[in-house]
Amino acid sequence: MKTFLYIIIISIMFSCEKSDCNSYKPAFYPDEYYLIAKEINIDEVWIKIEGSAPVTNEKESIMVHNNWIVNSNEVERGDTIVKKKGELALYIHKKNAIIMHDWYCNGSPYK
Repeated sequence: MKTFLYIIIISIMFSCEKSDCNSYKPAFYPDEYYLIAKEINIDEVWIKIEGSAPVTNEKESIMVHNNWIVNSNEVERGDTIVKKKGELALYIHKKNAIIMHDWYCNGSPYK
């Protein structure tokens, strides 16, 4: 029991360090999103969007950590969400504008 408690304490201590952005960002490079938003649920931690692919009209969904600091009122039904493979930026295509969000790590924009 004591060993388990020590492991938990050590894990918590090491998890408080800043993450290494260079080792963390490759996980986001392969991601690719291209969908028209229908159901939107965005908070400080998660981006959850259900919708459809513009070309095929097939159902698509996104559930990813909100490393782009997208606000909950920023995405509306009918907006197109785009993230290109190999890039970190996230785009929100609206009827009259395109909003680009940089990927954030340790509280700062990272490219």
